[in-house]
Amino acid sequence: MPDRWRRPHTWDGTWAGKILDIIYGHYKKALDLLPLEDKTELAPRLLDAGVCFGFADPVTNIIANTLSFGEPAPDGSIKRRKRKRKPKTNASEEARSREEVLSRIVAGDGPSPPEARTVAERSLEGLVSFLTSYFRYLPNWDALRYLSLARADLLVAVSLIQKDHCYRYKDQFRICSPAVKTSLKCAAWSARQPNFDGFLAGCFALVPHINKITQTLSAEGRCRLTAHDISFLSQLLANPPKLKRSDKPMDLVAKRFHDPEPKIAASIEDVPGELTESLRGVLMDRVHEHYLKAVSRFPMKDLQTHHHRGLLKAGYCFGPFDPVSNIIINTVWYGTAFPPSEEFGVDMICTLRHVESRSANGLMAFVRSCSPVISERKAMVYLLKCNLDVCEAIQMAKQEGCDVSICDDNGYKAAAKAAYHPNPEAYCEFVVQSLPALRSTVRSLLRPSHMLAPIEILHLSTLLSFSSVESLEPIIHLTEDALNQITNYKQDFLTQQSFVRGKVEAAVRNYEQSKGCYYDLGVICGVNDRVGKVTGIFDTKFQYTHANFWASQDNGTSTLFFAEFSNDEDSNYEPICYPVCGLPTQVRCCYCEYQGIRIVHPIGSWWEGVNGFEKIACGEQYFTNTEIVGRWKLIDNRVGIFVQDYVYLDPAHDAKLIQAVNKAERVRNIDMDAEMRRRKSEPAAGH
Repeated sequence: MPDRWRRPHTWDGTWAGKILDIIYGHYKKALDLLPLEDKTELAPRLLDAGVCFGFADPVTNIIANTLSFGEPAPDGSIKRRKRKRKPKTNASEEARSREEVLSRIVAGDGPSPPEARTVAERSLEGLVSFLTSYFRYLPNWDALRYLSLARADLLVAVSLIQKDHCYRYKDQFRICSPAVKTSLKCAAWSARQPNFDGFLAGCFALVPHINKITQTLSAEGRCRLTAHDISFLSQLLANPPKLKRSDKPMDLVAKRFHDPEPKIAASIEDVPGELTESLRGVLMDRVHEHYLKAVSRFPMKDLQTHHHRGLLKAGYCFGPFDPVSNIIINTVWYGTAFPPSEEFGVDMICTLRHVESRSANGLMAFVRSCSPVISERKAMVYLLKCNLDVCEAIQMAKQEGCDVSICDDNGYKAAAKAAYHPNPEAYCEFVVQSLPALRSTVRSLLRPSHMLAPIEILHLSTLLSFSSVESLEPIIHLTEDALNQITNYKQDFLTQQSFVRGKVEAAVRNYEQSKGCYYDLGVICGVNDRVGKVTGIFDTKFQYTHANFWASQDNGTSTLFFAEFSNDEDSNYEPICYPVCGLPTQVRCCYCEYQGIRIVHPIGSWWEGVNGFEKIACGEQYFTNTEIVGRWKLIDNRVGIFVQDYVYLDPAHDAKLIQAVNKAERVRNIDMDAEMRRRKSEPAAGH
């Protein structure tokens, strides 16, 4: 690039600076194609709204966005200004004129305020905003690296990320999905598009005509578009047909590289291996999906009265069967082998996050124990491609040339240790020595997608009851301070559970009245009570709670629901309730992601946070994507002690946890005593 093409100093030497150099090249090509002398109105339009992102290649996007921009007429159409044609100029004057326009696109000597940034800088902000709004867990820095590989081509970057994150076909980019529309709005807000609605309409209007417009722009021997070409393209964009299922701009992505698919595949390998954070988030989403399926296959009453404890303490998804079956088997086995000192029932599981995080660590440790050359990132890739089946993941590694050992007891030992299993020795003995003799019987009992009856759970418990039961005499006792703290935790849990249960029941009753049907409320399996604005004055309190729960009808079918309700007891806010399916990647909630809680939200319904990422793009939210990513990274990687561990603490089986609680309370008391002594030693005010 010429020396006069300078960037803001804040971007020099970064990925952003390199991408801006690439973007400047796209604008030079677009300017070379546009007949600026015959259509003098094009230059100001390009400088105002000709951003390089959209559903085509960057140069086509620049031209299409330029042509789509105009002043909105009263009837909603685009009014284009007519200007007098200037006398023809010679070639040197044309080149100088284009250089002047290009100099207004290229950034100046230093960083400029947002309102003064060039269309190229705004394009880069829009590109990053689209990617971080569309993909969960994607840090801005990673988005920039993918954009650099994609040469600032938005859909090529989308393709790279999808392939690098092992997206399944059902989760891949869909032009009319809510997630795409929301992300495009976020990009437009970030880029400060002057005609917001016109830009959105123009992007979708381009899709049915991408092939025709691309052919026009890349016609052999063409040096520049004519005034007739501009009129033709403008009419196409002004009168778009309805989108068809066959309109798939992603089909054209491979053609953007000189070599089609192999070039993109090679670029994926160029993504640095340390970009594992967002990949772990994708893995955790997949793990959560399996846990939701496992919960739905338990008889709800059995789960609420007994098996909730085994699920949260040892219901890991690794083992010799598919992940859902492993969760069920490990849950039932632990409850049978290590029964609680005292049974208690629950209506609510606040979050499955801690057992899911431990499961993910166990899965990766299992794969890596079979081959030391497999990195953490590669282990996650194998697991995602094999739907979390450890043995299939190891087989895939072997097919790719890794020197691997078979699935044996070393793998289970590594998995149990990494997952903080409460009794790893007993688990390894169970899964390696005892369970193989029962595999065919257990497999026939756990038919895919089959909701187990109470008698089948009882049969499974009997099958797995060969393990010796531990003595119920506690080895280590809780100190008085620790016991008081555990009692407080349990009381807080029961208070929250009572409140949430009442609100969810009200939401279900509203839904039943609107649909004319009846549902039996099952277990609440995810709660985020920090949604919306802070309303508490003396104690921190938020407006709403988001929750997932299972409910069943008389025919035995169980449905996952989403509910939103007010956190005030006497609020007039009517709780809302919608059935949801699976874990749709097309719906995001900034509040739940900020808290690191996986809640399944409905598509296309009004709930607090549905426009949260648009507010982030506009700067109206109190946190940013960077803060969301930072929080979930800390939360998802945590495998130590959780509050739920305190609720389920059992003196007969949790000696290590009791030691940790006793130590924590001892340290806290020491700190409090030290603080009291410090305050007493301070001189009184005024002395």
